[in-house]
Formats: sequence, C-alpha cells, structure tokens
Amino acid sequence: MSTIIKDVAQLGYAQVQQNLVPQCLQFFQRHNDPEIVAVIFDDGRLLASLIAWQQHFSELQELIFAVRKDCQIQHCLTGSAEMIREILADADGQQRSMEAHEIDANHGDSLAKQTLIDIVTEALELDATDIHLRLAGKDARIAYRIDGLLCFQGVRSRIFVTEVVAAALNTQSDDCFDVFDERQITAASITLNLPAPYGQVRIRSQKSPCRDGFTVTLRLQRSFQLKLPSLEELGFAPPHIRLLRDLMQQSIGLILISGPTGHGKTTTLAAMNMLVPSTRKVISLEDPIEIIQPTIEQKFVANTAEGEAFSTMLKVVLREDPDLVEVSEIRDLQTAKSAVSAALTGHLVASTIHANDAIGIIPRLLDIGLSARQLSQPGLIAGLIAQRLLPKLCCRCRQQSVSTEFGTLWEKHVDGCEHCNYRGVVGRVVVSEIILPSIDSGNFIREQDFAGWRKQLQARGWLSLAAAAEVLVKQGIVALSDARKNIPGMRLQGRLFTEVAEDV
Repeated sequence: MSTIIKDVAQLGYAQVQQNLVPQCLQFFQRHNDPEIVAVIFDDGRLLASLIAWQQHFSELQELIFAVRKDCQIQHCLTGSAEMIREILADADGQQRSMEAHEIDANHGDSLAKQTLIDIVTEALELDATDIHLRLAGKDARIAYRIDGLLCFQGVRSRIFVTEVVAAALNTQSDDCFDVFDERQITAASITLNLPAPYGQVRIRSQKSPCRDGFTVTLRLQRSFQLKLPSLEELGFAPPHIRLLRDLMQQSIGLILISGPTGHGKTTTLAAMNMLVPSTRKVISLEDPIEIIQPTIEQKFVANTAEGEAFSTMLKVVLREDPDLVEVSEIRDLQTAKSAVSAALTGHLVASTIHANDAIGIIPRLLDIGLSARQLSQPGLIAGLIAQRLLPKLCCRCRQQSVSTEFGTLWEKHVDGCEHCNYRGVVGRVVVSEIILPSIDSGNFIREQDFAGWRKQLQARGWLSLAAAAEVLVKQGIVALSDARKNIPGMRLQGRLFTEVAEDV
C-alpha cells in the first residue's frame, strides 16, 4: 500500500515534473471523474487518489512505464483528489504561463470546471458569502468573506484561474452572452450543481479590470437561500416585522432599503415579498437575477453605460398592469425619476439604494439629482429602511470585559476557538431601522432639516440603527467594537440605552 499524504506540506519542496503534466491531464480527462487523478513529481514520486489506485491500478502502471525515460518513479503515494487537482491545476497554469500561450477557455476545460467547484465548495464549508479573486502579474490571490471579514486563502496560477473564470462564464452562466475579455466589465449569474450537502448553488459574478489585471467577485447563494427566506429567519424583531407587513399591504408609494454592499438588502426585499397578498401582481427588474422567486415576475435588465435600461424598462412594465414594481437598485437620476413617477401614479414601488441610514436615503436621492420639492410630495415616500449585518459573538469563547463607559460587556476572544474557526465570531445578525413618514415629514424634507427630523423621530420612540445595535451589545450578541465599526451614529462615549422594548 502506498504512503498516505494528508497535507501538501508532507511533500516538502518537491516540484511537479512539468514535462509530464500533459500525460497527467490526459489521465484525468480520460475518465472525466473528479475523483480519479494523479500527478508526478520531479523527485520520482507518483501521487494518486485512492479511487485511482483501486480502480485504475493497471493504467497507473502504464503511466509509470510510459514516463520512465523522463522520470524514474521511486515512490507511490495516496492523497485526496481535491489536493491533487489543485497541484495539477497550478502546474498546468505555470507551464503555459512560461510558454506564454494565449488563454484558451477550452483548454483543460473539465479541470477548470472542477476547480471552480472545488473553490466554491471550500468557501461554503467555511460559511463564506463571497469569493474574491485578484489576478495580477503571474498570480491569482483568493480570499473569502466570512462573517463580514475578508480572509486570505492563498495564491494560485493566474493563467489557470483566468481559465476557471472564463469557463464558468462561457458554459455555466445563463445570462452572460459576451466573449470572455478580462479588460471588460461583466456581470452574470452562474449556477453550479455541487455534491451533497450543498446541491444547487447560484453565484452572482462581477468582473472588472484594474491597473495590473482584473478582479472577480463571486457572491454565493446556497440551495436553501434559493428558497424565499422569512423576515423571522433573517432575524428581524417582531415590531419591525409588523411595520414591514403594513408597508407591503399599501397600494402606492416608494419603499427604499439602504445599506452597504453585502449587507442583505436584496435578501430582505425577497423576504418582504412573502408579505404581499397573492391577489397582487409583482414585477421585479434585476441585474442580475439573484434569488429565484417563483411567485413574482422577475425580468433581467442588462444595464447600459448610459444608465437608461432600468428607467426604460420601468416605463414598459407599467403598461403590464402591476400592483408592485421592484427595481434591484436605484443608482442614477433616470431610474430615480421613473421610480418616483410610478409611485405617484398609483403603484407601489420598492428598491434598494446605497445610503448611510434610513434618513440618509433622502440626501442620497438629492445627490442623485431629485429635488426636495419632488421628494416632499404627500404620499410619495411610503417607507425608508436601513440595515446592517453584524458579526455574532461566538458563545463558546466570548470574554467579558469591563469598561468605564459601559460597565461589563462581552467581547470576542482574540484567538477564537475551534467552533468559530478561530475568528471569535459565528454568523451575522441583522440590525435595522424603519421610518414610516408622517404628515409633517414633508416639511423636514422640503427644508432639508434632517437633524430636526431625526430629533422628532427619537422623541416619538423611534429606534435608530445605533440604538438597535446597542441593545444587541447589551445582550452579549455582538461586540461593541464591531458595532462601532459598522453602525453609523454609534456613540463613542456614554451609557447604553437603559430601557428598550423586550421584543426588540
């Protein structure tokens, strides 16, 4: 029986025999099975997967015989198929990089597809939400976003990782129709079928050039995320769920959800759709379509550089008799004007926007180009929502700390533990604020007195993002340090709110 290799470190400084990479690739491609793979090192070691040894021993012997002139096989080793595929993929990329070949998306196509599956599977095992690829020079740097933190994973061959991306966009995407070009901006959706327990995974891909290469961001959605989530499952407090239910029952007005990229705005909007009565028609304009929602009409809108695609399509769907129209994001004046026009002509319109908090949505719309007079029209603004996702403290290793400002609080352990993968946090929790404008809100908007508006809301018992976050800090669910980093308006000094409704 061959020696079992459990980690790449056990191989020492051995390098793959570059001139034998084609034979190893042929062995892998001949069987078209990700578990059947082998690679040969320059020190005479042959590393193969257990299934390859068990089911194709004779072929491995033929491989040893065929390469004897280039390399005398001295030792036979057994390792995981995933580890061997990674070694072989990097060796293949390095070889073609030295040969200065142009990228061919069909070369090593099956290995490229399997490498994408390996990377996505590893990311899901670590509970990552995004995969970040930074391709520059000869290297491709890979990082995962886990619980809101960017965690570096390693460096791979740029040539091969580029082929992985090209293969994914060319063969796995359902809305990418352009020829792969690393110099162009490309947004697309990719669907992968992974082994259990993950099943079908949908990926939102964003590719763009940079100074010395290009970057790719892959946002992951597990199979369970493809199902409509509920607001309860997302962690919204009961009072806020009641407010959102009332919002989605309205027939006119504009509902806007704000928050940074990656803080769950699209997921929240999908959850809110579950509150819409079945007697109402919902049309959603998206670029790209992220969460599949069978009960609503989802239309892919390929946005243009001029930014007119959403505004044009919004005018089109208004002739299709919708009750609720959703736009994936308001990012330009044309789309904002069309959304306002639709909300003032007997439709409920919902969208997302980038702003610091709920009140900050209005200054953001003013910055885009709308006027205060337009935004202060009675009945236009139905609801303003802001949210953040905060890392949850690991309940197994969190530590108590004493602060002169806040007294005894829980903070994350610097070194973490095995349960939290040594990060000190596990998962994230939503923090939100909701504003339902009153009759006098239009005066504050028209006069752009946002500080006065905020004071009035607080006097009426409104719970801001900062107040909601402080509640979670006091309960030991999130660390004060994380709340201060992520929540606008968190006070640097002072005591926590002493009295808050129990169900918040």
